[in-house]
Amino acid sequence: MVSVTEYINEKLPRSDTLGDLDDLISSVEDQQATLNAQIQDIQTKIASEYNALCNSSVAVLNQVAEFRTTHGKLKDALINASYRSRPRFIDDLQRSVRDLEKLEIARNYFAVLGEAQRIIESAKAQILNDPGLAIQEYNGFVLLVDHVYEQNRQAEDSAVHLVDFLRQAKDFLWLEMREQLASEFRASLDKVGWPRRVSLEGTFDDFITTFNKLLQFQFSSVSQQTGGSKSPDLITAFEIIAEPLDLRFQYHFEGHRETNKVDRPEWFFSHFISTVEDHEQFMETIVQGILEQSPYLSHREALHEFIYAYLPSVQRKLRTLVPAVMHEPQLFSHLMLETMKFDDHLRDTYLFAPYGQREWQGITGDIMSKSEWFDAWLSVEKEFALARYEEIITAPDAWVIDFDSVGDTESKPTKSALRLRDLLETITERYKPLKSFVHRIRFLMGIQISILDSYHSRISSSLDAFESLTSSIVRAVSGVHDEDRKKMVDGLAGVERLCRAYGSAFAIRDALTDWGEDIFFLELYEELNRRASQKNRSTELDGISSKLPDAFDEDGTIFDEIIKAYDALRARTENLIIKHLSREVQKAYKTDSAFRQSVKSKDGLVADLFNTSASIAEMTAFLSKALSQTSFTRVSRALYRSFNI
Repeated sequence: MVSVTEYINEKLPRSDTLGDLDDLISSVEDQQATLNAQIQDIQTKIASEYNALCNSSVAVLNQVAEFRTTHGKLKDALINASYRSRPRFIDDLQRSVRDLEKLEIARNYFAVLGEAQRIIESAKAQILNDPGLAIQEYNGFVLLVDHVYEQNRQAEDSAVHLVDFLRQAKDFLWLEMREQLASEFRASLDKVGWPRRVSLEGTFDDFITTFNKLLQFQFSSVSQQTGGSKSPDLITAFEIIAEPLDLRFQYHFEGHRETNKVDRPEWFFSHFISTVEDHEQFMETIVQGILEQSPYLSHREALHEFIYAYLPSVQRKLRTLVPAVMHEPQLFSHLMLETMKFDDHLRDTYLFAPYGQREWQGITGDIMSKSEWFDAWLSVEKEFALARYEEIITAPDAWVIDFDSVGDTESKPTKSALRLRDLLETITERYKPLKSFVHRIRFLMGIQISILDSYHSRISSSLDAFESLTSSIVRAVSGVHDEDRKKMVDGLAGVERLCRAYGSAFAIRDALTDWGEDIFFLELYEELNRRASQKNRSTELDGISSKLPDAFDEDGTIFDEIIKAYDALRARTENLIIKHLSREVQKAYKTDSAFRQSVKSKDGLVADLFNTSASIAEMTAFLSKALSQTSFTRVSRALYRSFNI
């Protein structure tokens, strides 16, 4: 801005121009008036325009608010409209995308199916002429199925139907190729005269060729098809060999022929063994030679594979026969006996065991694998054993001492003890062929130990009765007539009664000692000891573990506990014999002066004391005959000491 001084200096540059000052002031005032008028006009206009602008702003704000309201309504309407009815081009676009996806899936489906069909046709066409090429095709099919399965899994099972179809096609292809080879192999079997006994003088070229094709087909495939074989270990060629034999077996033993009798299981067992014998030479020469030249089966035995392939015929027969006879004790017991004989024959004659099994459980093991069948058989055998046991102990001569059964220097058993020993040995032979430890131990504990316990109780009860009859208090109040009592327990009658108990206990104890050293019971004891150390017998031996010893001695036997019980019974009987003799000697002392004199002089042996009475001499003679030399000496010395002689 120009200052006043500068303005005056500009308008009046020299002193001679000061006269124009009034004019300058007047001009300035005029300009000021003009400017004031302009300012007033401008202020008026600004006020007017400001008012107009304010009014316009209010209108604009109202329009903005109205626009926002309208915009919101339009937006809501658009959203609602989009949900109710999408634009047609979007739907068309999405539909096209889905169609494209379906076309791509279909294209892939047809590509996979086309490849599968090509492999199937190629494999089926080549299987007879070139089995190796057909197997390669099949193995490629297996890899294809595995690949599709993996892709399907990654795609969250979007092609599950395709996977199922391919798997079924793979299995069906395997079965079709197998059936083609099997038909060719059956034709070669017909040429050699199968299933009749095969003459080894013929030619076997076709048989060997078709046999090898089957081996190559089965053992060079990527996967083994369980649908084509009853067992993954069963060789297909042997399964086909067994087919006509199985048909013949069904004809004779599963139909309405006279050979099918429930009470003659030995017939179909004999038929099986005869069939094996008929073809044994053929298997061990021709077929064994094929296996030895095979890169897959050179370590297998043809005869064992033949038996293994034929065994399902017997197994199937037993699955129907066992339920039919399990409620008939005689028939069931006979069936089990014949089954175990059959198993033993295969083991002993052919050393048979299925490939890969260290110990064959036998056909018996198949039956025993069902607990209800084993329980039924155990119940039958127990009933037979208990019935026989009752016959033994109730026989008129049960407690008669058999002086001729052992040597002169041994304690003489009763006939019941000898028969019981035979019964227990028979029971052992019944279950000895069983391979299952649990089945063996259940027979031992459920039948044999139960019978031994019962016999022990019987002898113990007879000793209790003897003690009752010889007790002074009981004699006074029992009501038994004195003459009857004397006949039962006095003198020689008492000695005989005690010797019967002693001989019975000693005979069983002696038998148990021998059995404990038998290899069968030693193995049973060793296994029992091992399982006890593993603390697992409670689950395997449920219901009988309480009867087994809690601790085991490495040098012990399985009968140690029951031997101790019979030893205690023998010792008790021996003490009763000593007491009885002492009582009888006391009676003789009262009436025999010679006896008194010998006691006073303390001379002579016990035999001299016994000779003082005819009754005592008779008892002594009986004891020396009934007891072993060791037992008789022990009794004599104990009696000698009882008189402090």
